[in-house]
Amino acid sequence: MPRFAALERLRKKILAGETGTIVKTGYCPLEVGIVALSPYATVMDSLGFQTVYRLFNEHPEVRCERIFPLDRRVGEENGEWLSLESGRKSRDFPVLAASISYEQEVLRLPVILQDARIPLYTEERADNSPIVFCGGPVITANPEPAAAFIDVCGIGDSERLVPEFAELWLAALEQGWNRERLLAELAERPGFYVPALYKIKTVEGGYPVVPAPERNEAPRKVQRVTTSLDRTPVHSVIVSNATHFKGMFLVEVARGCRWNCRFCLVCQVNRPYRYVEAKRVIEVLDAVPPEARAIGLVGANLCDHPELEMIIEEVARRGFRLGVSSLRVDTVSEGLLELLKACKVKSLTLAPETASQKLLARIGKRYIPECLFEVVELIAKTGFDSLKLYYMAGLPGEQSQDRQELISQVKELAGLVGPRMRLKISLNTYVPKPQTALQDESIFYAAQIKQAVRQIRRGLAGLGAKVQFQAGSVAESLAQAALSLGDRTMARAVVRTATGGGRFLDCLTLEGIELEPVLFKRKKPTIEHPWSVLECEPLQD
Repeated sequence: MPRFAALERLRKKILAGETGTIVKTGYCPLEVGIVALSPYATVMDSLGFQTVYRLFNEHPEVRCERIFPLDRRVGEENGEWLSLESGRKSRDFPVLAASISYEQEVLRLPVILQDARIPLYTEERADNSPIVFCGGPVITANPEPAAAFIDVCGIGDSERLVPEFAELWLAALEQGWNRERLLAELAERPGFYVPALYKIKTVEGGYPVVPAPERNEAPRKVQRVTTSLDRTPVHSVIVSNATHFKGMFLVEVARGCRWNCRFCLVCQVNRPYRYVEAKRVIEVLDAVPPEARAIGLVGANLCDHPELEMIIEEVARRGFRLGVSSLRVDTVSEGLLELLKACKVKSLTLAPETASQKLLARIGKRYIPECLFEVVELIAKTGFDSLKLYYMAGLPGEQSQDRQELISQVKELAGLVGPRMRLKISLNTYVPKPQTALQDESIFYAAQIKQAVRQIRRGLAGLGAKVQFQAGSVAESLAQAALSLGDRTMARAVVRTATGGGRFLDCLTLEGIELEPVLFKRKKPTIEHPWSVLECEPLQD
């Protein structure tokens, strides 16, 4: 079978497995391709991606289509980038948009730009070049490692950004503005950061390079925009069985987090905490397609929602299986667990982060370890099949004794859960995040992280099959940290990685980027940051 025929067959197969796909016909002045920078199974579980897709298509003069690299499997590294809705190539769209949720997705940006025949760097683009518009948590936190490739960065909530971008693009078309005029008009509005309008200055010591306005249209600080949730909540547009959450209809019930843990990015980029009234969530449940088998409630800590039990009771009444995100240890109750059990929830997730009371205080996690034992015992008693616990290694000030406390805690928990419930321990490296109270902390060296992981792995080795232990990749954690805290000098290393030049950490070295001042040397609190151009202040206690 010719390759183009195989691709078309795959495209139609994917569409046939979806419910809710938006296919607009007729002439639309603005054509937007929203690009998937992760595999289909991940991207289509992202409410951010689906919301941008919906918001663009709600405008009567805009058509938005999803662009994936199609090959034998959706999301193949070297697939053909095509629109799912029409089969058109990425180069056919005057606007390419992306919602960037994970730092590693930045490494895919040059790939799609090359496929679309767009010059990689904004400074090289002509007046008729497509506009590259990116937003999402990573861009709202620190856009600089990707800034050299992006014409417009959206800072904040897409409900504000997408409609305004569309209106300005259409105004540019009607009034004959050139590319430069459109970008200047966007830069004057809250929430839009145009990197090309800023020059780069180097602070003392060489790191970081920080953006400073070069044109009058460029504000000294770019304001993050937010929206209220007093309307129909954000929810899935498309439901598919080919995603990780098979057949699940997602509904956002809250945004932000009121606990303000000192390491947490969600608290900062999604502040203030807002929740959706139960009656509005229930109204959305009336529109769930019959193909959906489960309802996923999306929010940083569901237990903070004042009407959570009312929502869960309605999900149970309608016979749906329920999907929930991680729960906060000190907000779990017996009544909540019984409701979750009634909604066919089989597995729960908690995030203790550490067993050390000293480290808990340092990261702003306000619960006492004894509370964890009570909650886990209650979860086991209620009859759940498994419990996943998230821990971190390499926290600021962490020592061997702190990790020994973690080992002892897990051993004690394993004794509480009994023989029927599985305990899954997920250990990840602590990564400082921009705009947080711990943004200036250093990260452990690779050898130190590996030593910490070995200590914990060996300490848990005798617990048998009932306790499953998994540790994240050290190299990926360091790469994530570099992209999280990095500046615009990393652009060429991003390109080298994207074009097959090796691992990102190795490419940074080849491009002469020193990681010591970025990752391993504690910064002075007064130092300027790459994200200093954003109007943000770290959350304090």
